[in-house]
Amino acid sequence: MHEAADAMFEPTADELRRRTEPRTEIVARDDRLLSLGALLEHPWSSQVHWVRWTEDEAEARIDEVLGFFRRRRQAFVWLVTAKSTPASLGERLTARGLIRELEGRMLASALPIVGLRVNPEIRVEEVTSRPQMLAALRVDHPTWDDERLSPLLEDRMRRVGSDWHAAVAHLDGRPVGTARWFIHRDLRGVEFLGAETLVDYRRHGVYSTLVQYRVDRAAREGCTFAGIIADASTSAPILLKRAFEDLGRATFFLRPAQST
Repeated sequence: MHEAADAMFEPTADELRRRTEPRTEIVARDDRLLSLGALLEHPWSSQVHWVRWTEDEAEARIDEVLGFFRRRRQAFVWLVTAKSTPASLGERLTARGLIRELEGRMLASALPIVGLRVNPEIRVEEVTSRPQMLAALRVDHPTWDDERLSPLLEDRMRRVGSDWHAAVAHLDGRPVGTARWFIHRDLRGVEFLGAETLVDYRRHGVYSTLVQYRVDRAAREGCTFAGIIADASTSAPILLKRAFEDLGRATFFLRPAQST
């Protein structure tokens, strides 16, 4: 499971190509792996997955990566894990003005997972239509208007229905939570990609109910373990109480799109 989780969080170029849609550009070199999605201004569409540099060469190589995205005016996130090199990478990115967006932990657990708190009043439905996806996005981004949501809606509708999935949780007759996941068939694993709960409905078991739904769904697909980069202050403490193992830190740094 640990080897499979490593491949999930820090894939090879071939593994990454199998997971991404055709419109995603993959840039692979011996010392770095980048992906560029279709949404120029949405940071989570593009990512630096890993780099392997020495302390002496790091500054010049960071210049190359930042210039690469700047020339395309592309927003992106940069994942720095306990295995990233050099060890000073995170500090160097902060000094370059990247925003420390998510302090996370890489977690993994064998399936099934027991003891999750499930709220029987919550109805979870898997997203298969545009209205359902729009409802999910309104939970993800409650302050965005439809015009701003539109590019993300189109992007996610292209993905849904293969190995990329989304679900919406309903309580009190309204969408209150959403979650996404990806089935890694080559690894026989499921990766939890993100989840949100409306502020007024936190502490109602929405997150745990969505975890259970994804676990059950993945088990039916033949998955034997689950992996996630979990927020160290929110989801990680919940999952660590439910047999997930902590495989190390994982921090996402964010750079908005650059105009020049």
